[in-house]
Amino acid sequence: MVHFHLCPNDASLYVYTCSDAEDWFCECPPLYTGRLCQFNACERNPCGHGATCIPKSPLEAVCLCPYGRQGLLCDEPINITRARFSGSDEFGYTSFVAYSSIPSLSFFYEFKLKFTLANNSSSLKDNLMLFAGHKGQGDDGDDFLVLGLRNGRVVHRFNLGSGVAVIFSDRLNLQTNIHTVTFGRSKRTGWLKVDGQRNRTGSSPGPLLGLNVFNQLFVGGYNEYTPELLPLGSRFRNGFQGCIFDVQFRTRRDRKFQMLGQPAGHPAFGRSVGQCGVTPCVHVHCRNGGTCVDSGSSVYCQCPFGWKGALCSETVSVCDVEHTPPPLCAHGSTCIPLPNGYTCQCPLGTAGLYCEKAVTISDPFFSGNQSSWMSFPPMSIRHRTVLQLQFQPLSPDGILVYTAQHLSARSGDFLCLSLTSGFVQLRYNLGDGPHILQSVERVDSRGRTWHSVTAGRVGHQGFLNLDNKETRENVTGGMATLDVATDIFIGGCQP
Repeated sequence: MVHFHLCPNDASLYVYTCSDAEDWFCECPPLYTGRLCQFNACERNPCGHGATCIPKSPLEAVCLCPYGRQGLLCDEPINITRARFSGSDEFGYTSFVAYSSIPSLSFFYEFKLKFTLANNSSSLKDNLMLFAGHKGQGDDGDDFLVLGLRNGRVVHRFNLGSGVAVIFSDRLNLQTNIHTVTFGRSKRTGWLKVDGQRNRTGSSPGPLLGLNVFNQLFVGGYNEYTPELLPLGSRFRNGFQGCIFDVQFRTRRDRKFQMLGQPAGHPAFGRSVGQCGVTPCVHVHCRNGGTCVDSGSSVYCQCPFGWKGALCSETVSVCDVEHTPPPLCAHGSTCIPLPNGYTCQCPLGTAGLYCEKAVTISDPFFSGNQSSWMSFPPMSIRHRTVLQLQFQPLSPDGILVYTAQHLSARSGDFLCLSLTSGFVQLRYNLGDGPHILQSVERVDSRGRTWHSVTAGRVGHQGFLNLDNKETRENVTGGMATLDVATDIFIGGCQP
């Protein structure tokens, strides 16, 4: 049996493989739980202000903050004057700022900006700094402009639809703290000047002169987290790591430079962007040896072995999927922690130490503990209820059949057929108090005899027949309808 489920939060479409047993269950991919694998930690929307929720585990989420917000739940405002980007996080997302499109880039553009690098080698290897473009089809080509870092050099690329122009700078002087970049293009000819290096130029192949780019312009990264969605030739493996600021542009040589955005200097949207020189980790105190991970404005705790929770303040249970090694209970079973290890409660149709064996049940055996029961969907028993069954008891006490309005101490209307001190009892409440009928004789509670019982009620009148010996209730009036909503439980009751 195969079930399809569209995962939330823009996740991919997964195929879940299910067993072909009558009481089937689904084998969930990582980070999803539930009978149909429909639940994850983001189900209850813990992140605020339009943040991107990422399930870190089935019960824990990380919030990737939108532009202007920071913190564990993105509930703290942040003023950004110099944008700080963290590159690609462990979930594959990049931090970025998106600005409204610049429709007049077709024949001429020139940008200038400043940047500082994060203090790690990966910030120089393959990092996207600025991008505008789209994937073309057929004669439309793959028009784009892009600025990035590759192997310690700044690179400016563009494609007008007939081939890619590539312009590299010299290697950056890492003793320089703040780097300056000016890059642009006039028809087929482009240029790039970095710091005090000489101006570099290059030309695009083919006859085309105009750039068809009408999408947003991205700085620091891209809103999709797979490089394959970018045009060929504009792809960089990671987002930028460091600060990019004072970004300005012009679309004619005789015009003044102006700030990006509408109004000027205001992005349209962004993700995981912090303020240069400020880390949200100063406000987050991970406990028990946890490490604060700073992902721009987004922040979370990386917990050591044995701890979990937003601040690493909760211990990992032997039954948690985060536990090493994870519990071996088969899918569909329930892991129950014990003082020394755990046990697996098996669903109907399975058995074994880890519920790994499929079994066919003709005569169900109940162990008498709280986890031993069967249930059937509710049916119409409001005006008349008749129960017929055979049983072979090993104990003088236990539930045979139970259904009620509520599975709680205040059950409301209920009907229960049970063993009490060896006697069979029928108890029910229609809203006017309990009715109790008891068999004349005790049953054999040593597992040597099969007993037959017929019991129930018609209106308010109850009856009980054990091994052809009948007990009837002597009542003259009362409420006549049984209003129950739970499943019908056999052999026990769900705790």
